[in-house]
Amino acid sequence: MHPYLKIGRDFVFPDYRPRYPRRPSFKITHYRLEISLDLEDRRVDGKATLGLQNSSNQVELDAVEMDITRVEGGSYDYDGKILRITLPSKQEHKLTVYYKAWPRTGLYFVMPEERSRAFVWSHGEPEYNRYWMPVYDYPNMKFSTELVATVPDPLEVVSNGELVDVQREKGMSTWHWLLEAPHTSYLMSFVAGVFDKVEEYFDGVRLGFYVPKGMGKYIKNSFSKTADIIRFFSQYLNYPYPYKSYKQICVPEFVVGGMENTTATTLTDLTLHDDHAHMDFSSDPLVAHELAHQWFGDLVTCSDWSHIWLNESFATYLENLYVRHDKGNDEFLYELYSDLKSYLDEYQRRYSRPVVVRLYKHPDELFDRHAYPKGGLVLHTISNVVGEERFRKGLSLFLKKHQFSTADTEDLRKALEHEAGTPLEHLFEQLVYSAGHPSLNISYRWDSENQLLRLNVKQVQGADCPETYDLELEVEITAGDEKIVSKIPLDVREVSLHFPLRTKPSHVCVDPWLKLLRAVSVERPVEEALKAVVECRSVVCRLENVEFLGKQGGRRVVEALEKVVKHDSFWGVSYQASKALGQIKSGEAKQALLRCLADVKHPKVRRGVVEALGSFEKDEQVAEALKKIIDDASESYYVRQAACISLGRLKTPENLPALIKALGYESHAHAIACGAVAGLSELGTDEAFTYVAGRTEPPYPTPVRLAAIAGLAKFPDKQEVFERLEKLSYDSNERVRGAVVSAARELMDSRLLGTLDRLAEQDLNGRVCRNAREVAKKIRDQLEKGVEYKALREEIEKVRDENRRISERLYRVEGKLG
Repeated sequence: MHPYLKIGRDFVFPDYRPRYPRRPSFKITHYRLEISLDLEDRRVDGKATLGLQNSSNQVELDAVEMDITRVEGGSYDYDGKILRITLPSKQEHKLTVYYKAWPRTGLYFVMPEERSRAFVWSHGEPEYNRYWMPVYDYPNMKFSTELVATVPDPLEVVSNGELVDVQREKGMSTWHWLLEAPHTSYLMSFVAGVFDKVEEYFDGVRLGFYVPKGMGKYIKNSFSKTADIIRFFSQYLNYPYPYKSYKQICVPEFVVGGMENTTATTLTDLTLHDDHAHMDFSSDPLVAHELAHQWFGDLVTCSDWSHIWLNESFATYLENLYVRHDKGNDEFLYELYSDLKSYLDEYQRRYSRPVVVRLYKHPDELFDRHAYPKGGLVLHTISNVVGEERFRKGLSLFLKKHQFSTADTEDLRKALEHEAGTPLEHLFEQLVYSAGHPSLNISYRWDSENQLLRLNVKQVQGADCPETYDLELEVEITAGDEKIVSKIPLDVREVSLHFPLRTKPSHVCVDPWLKLLRAVSVERPVEEALKAVVECRSVVCRLENVEFLGKQGGRRVVEALEKVVKHDSFWGVSYQASKALGQIKSGEAKQALLRCLADVKHPKVRRGVVEALGSFEKDEQVAEALKKIIDDASESYYVRQAACISLGRLKTPENLPALIKALGYESHAHAIACGAVAGLSELGTDEAFTYVAGRTEPPYPTPVRLAAIAGLAKFPDKQEVFERLEKLSYDSNERVRGAVVSAARELMDSRLLGTLDRLAEQDLNGRVCRNAREVAKKIRDQLEKGVEYKALREEIEKVRDENRRISERLYRVEGKLG
């Protein structure tokens, strides 16, 4: 790395070394996998046949914890992780591996009491398919695939590509799927279950929707915009959908929201929802995100994990672009604003790193907010620098040049440069290969004598960021009917500008259309903010002024925020205004929120109002309003969930029965029950703890268990909390183990160090490993600071004692002299 590129802070551990792409001496041309399932034994019996092109007679396949029973086509050696095969020649070859596997990850058996409801599904990203199939498990090799899977009736199988054949015999069925287009191993998919399914065609593409049996009535709510999303991406990228079909398969207990397996995306069944949930819940962002991957990730795949942003940042940004197409520019800007807040939270609380970085241990570590929201904002910044039309042409060129192959960040840069007609190294070095972002302090004052607005821009980003940025900051000044738009270069650390105006400006908007990845702090008069939240046409500017006012307080601020909650044209601004009232916490703010609760109908704004009411501890009036919402079935599920949490935050033990009752309310994704658990955790009483702790275990649904595990962190004085977390850290559900680490992050207690160290070293999920190690380090750093603080206090006391003794001696000496 060049010395002017910043590696960031707190992401890299001392033992990390650069990870470069693997360089295999062979190429798989076709991979045929034949498997049968033993549900009782949770076993896969498999036969993998590989077509090979060799540059040597050595082949290494990833195969973890398997019983390799036979290899045809060469001799082999197996160490439990790598299957090394010696071939008779270096020419084109066919190799067959017979094996058995009891996968602890990568392939998941969901086995309810009713066998007919069993589901088996895979999740390969980044490197988990090696636990159930012997394969080259790395993204820089592509090949065609076919799956022949035999399962017991009534299970059906869905996989990549097209269904070639189904054979049924003696209570078993064999499903043959073929994908002729080359793709990488982590995108190979297997799902077995019993489905309701719907098929339709759009522009020659067969669309399939598979959901667990009995849930077919929810397909429309979740997937009705699939065809429109395909149409939009095809037009925006000037590249038609690349495959013959696209299937979306919902499964229970999926470990993430969705996984973009080529032509066959697997999704959590929690995205399926009824009409009542549809009031304020949508599957569209998830559907758009996974569909975007069919171009960025599947058609063109990152050549190694350090370039994962080519998959995830593009999916995040294209998802946002579809929001703009579907719902308008205000919704688009709010998505960008939310992404910025999400990234800055990780940057401030955890670490900073370049978007592209080779220093990591587990590939999962790179699937973070730097890869998703920050990378999406980087793409948005580049689009604004080069112009959106040139940006689109660059993306189309990139896809066409690297279709059905792999690429890295330099390939993207060159494609964008070709269409932009200008070098882009400076942008990529600052935004992609360096950590951090521009952090700007903005101040201005009106010089009435000279009719000038004096504006100062100071970059205050830390040492983990570039010192300056070769970017331009747009500032919009409104003064009566006069509007000035100025672009301020950020190539120097501090700059002052003077703007002659006929009248004093009513407000100043900094980057009002969020064209840059940036953090901004603006010193502004309260009077100006009061006008801007009402008058400014920019959603971003109104949001930032609302945030500013939430830190001020006062009757006029409360009155203004109440008006915004009730009357702003965009729900997101109203939502944030209600949260700002909760920050103020005054009696006037409480009454304003209660009036808003009576008047506001939009469920997302109501959710914000209800969340804000949780700020008023021990308030009976608020408690009664919240309990009424919890019991009102006409309210949105998510408004009722928020009411449960806020009721607990009031810290009034008398509210316990209402929260216990809410545990039994049915709702989408168990939202109300999860809210009740969180509310009980906030309440913090011994009786509340009993209900929370009891829900950390089966048979409670996984979302409720996760909420309960998070809730344990609210009871740091109970030894049982640490015993439960230790036990739960062995749970077979990796989301449960991840929740244990999250609880530990909040508790920051040295009693959890043994649990965290074990997870960091032994967990099969790389993200759990990373997070456990990170939390353990923070706890140790805290302990060390505590020791240092104690030593410093002891040293101060020694100095004080010595000073007292010296004073006493001086007194005695002075007395004698006297």
